[in-house]
Amino acid sequence: MSNEAFDDRYELREFAPGTDDQGAPNAETEGWMQAVGLGFHEPHPGDEHAARMVGHFVEDDNTWLGAYVRHPQPGSVDETWPAGTFAWFHKALSWGDGSSIDTQAISAVTVRPTERRRGILRRMMTHALERGVADGYAMASLTASEGTIYRRFGFGSAIRERAVRVRRDRALPFLAPTSGTVAVVTPEWLAGGVGRSVFDRFNARTPGSMVRNAGTWPVALGLLGLDGEPAKGVRAAVHRPDGSDEVDGYVTWRVAEGATRDSDTVLTIVDLVYATDEAYLSLWEFLLSIDLNDVVKYSRSRLDDPIVAALGDNRAYDVEHEEDHVWLRVLDVPRVLASRPYAVDGSLTLAVTDALGFTTGTYRLDVLEGRGSVTRVTNDVDAAGSDLQLDVADLGALLIGSVSPRTLASAGLLRAVDPAAPALLAAMLTPLRTPHGITYF
Repeated sequence: MSNEAFDDRYELREFAPGTDDQGAPNAETEGWMQAVGLGFHEPHPGDEHAARMVGHFVEDDNTWLGAYVRHPQPGSVDETWPAGTFAWFHKALSWGDGSSIDTQAISAVTVRPTERRRGILRRMMTHALERGVADGYAMASLTASEGTIYRRFGFGSAIRERAVRVRRDRALPFLAPTSGTVAVVTPEWLAGGVGRSVFDRFNARTPGSMVRNAGTWPVALGLLGLDGEPAKGVRAAVHRPDGSDEVDGYVTWRVAEGATRDSDTVLTIVDLVYATDEAYLSLWEFLLSIDLNDVVKYSRSRLDDPIVAALGDNRAYDVEHEEDHVWLRVLDVPRVLASRPYAVDGSLTLAVTDALGFTTGTYRLDVLEGRGSVTRVTNDVDAAGSDLQLDVADLGALLIGSVSPRTLASAGLLRAVDPAAPALLAAMLTPLRTPHGITYF
């Protein structure tokens, strides 16, 4: 759709969410929230929950974007709701060594079915990324509800996750003893600061982890449900190392009985955060020892889950589902590559294509003593003068180290004359620990 046709039909408005004199969403904020709820099939929140949500959006310093129909039909929600929605805010991504990089975190992307294929998403995305560059972001990030939307805008799937279930009757005992002490606590006690303190430690040591939205915490800690009402039946426990009073892991969970006599009673993990491997293993052992349930389910397992190796019978562990989680979009190649740690030294020249034009060029990466410096060699893609050629989406996929350059080379997405080049890049990008994201936005 041409720019002229888009501008004739839609008005793009950028604004910050806000409230009226009573603390309720103001008219513009209310209409935008209604449109997002329609897009994600979510009921509109009650007054108290809506006010709480707007408070969280303000706390997270959201910027909202809406594509509004200029000439709505009488009676249509287009009179007050945008036909397309888009949001962004600051969110740091951890490299796992205590350092991080700020990202322009994108969320709440919807387009009304009546307005599809009219260029709304492309216009909103282009506008947002241009604003991100202007605001100094070197990278954008998102978690996606669908897996086929964002590659064309330069995003690559950098972390995958699994939903798993472990059968209690075959899981214990673990093959190696655990350590430390697990104690049951209340969600309210966790919310007093302990939960966030543990997450801060997890976040600092875990490549790919991202800070959480303000509205995530009451749900993760078991105080509220997704509907904003007080959560029912959520329990909590913490882990302390031997000889220490400091908490280094926590878990919140709920149990649901089977619908019939023959169906499983399931313990579902709400949130599991660990600053040490010992805490992770001990909390899992605790959950698997809870009586009167058959299965423990966890929807945010990392791909190399150590529980598989720890179980007495590894066939007790089943993968129910695996999918993409964190997507990254590089906006400034030199700044992004210079921000992360490297496992081995070396030099490579990368030719990067970018359909949106933000990063197209050829870059030399030199790593010395674990830190990288990047020089832009040309503003064009110099395939002949480079070691590796790839799209900016695949550069985003590789960044954290959970996707191997050799895998992308085998898939035809990364091109190299010398097969040693993908192997060297893979060695350079090896993360300190397995990338793992337990934050959604």
